[in-house]
Amino acid sequence: MCALANQEMYLTTFFLEEAKHVEFFARFLEEVASAKGGLAHYHGPHYRRIFYDLLPEAMGRLERDAGPRAQVEAALTYNVVVEGVLAETGYQGFFQAAERLRARGFDLPGTLAGVAHIKQDEARHIAYGLFLIARHLGEDPGLWPVVEARLNLLLPEALGVVQELFAAYPEGMPLEVFAEEFLAYAMGQFASRMRVLERARSLGPGALEGLVG
Repeated sequence: MCALANQEMYLTTFFLEEAKHVEFFARFLEEVASAKGGLAHYHGPHYRRIFYDLLPEAMGRLERDAGPRAQVEAALTYNVVVEGVLAETGYQGFFQAAERLRARGFDLPGTLAGVAHIKQDEARHIAYGLFLIARHLGEDPGLWPVVEARLNLLLPEALGVVQELFAAYPEGMPLEVFAEEFLAYAMGQFASRMRVLERARSLGPGALEGLVG
């Protein structure tokens, strides 16, 4: 089976998994958190910049331009930053908060199991995005400035999202959750993705197996 067909098959499962994630969190908000209405009032300027502007622009561009540069910028935005930095940092915070709730006698076993499954899906999505970018870099190392420029644009916005979350609690985040540890975790996630991409600059497209895991 050709590589393109393999990618199309994988992306079909990708879409299915993302739909399941939406359903899971919608049910959590309604049935566990008893949240009514939308969450847009929690979206600060950095969040809006990524999710209202940069992400839809990068993904929408693929409908008219499926070239390597457009694919790289889309994967950097979606897989590396939105999933690989923001979502992974959010899940880390969720599990930390849940552990502290458990210590106080309040447990969420079903919710935690669901989030653990979502993390497994996200790991595959991130690996796919990194592999796609690495393949393009292996074929054209001249795309590296595109990678640097896009990440220089995205990283401050992503860190800003984390800072906005904590700014909403001027008296301190509940459950002894601290901004410093979340920012450090987010930067660690970013650094690990960068190491993969930097290695990919010097590898040919046939030498990428096992690069992303």
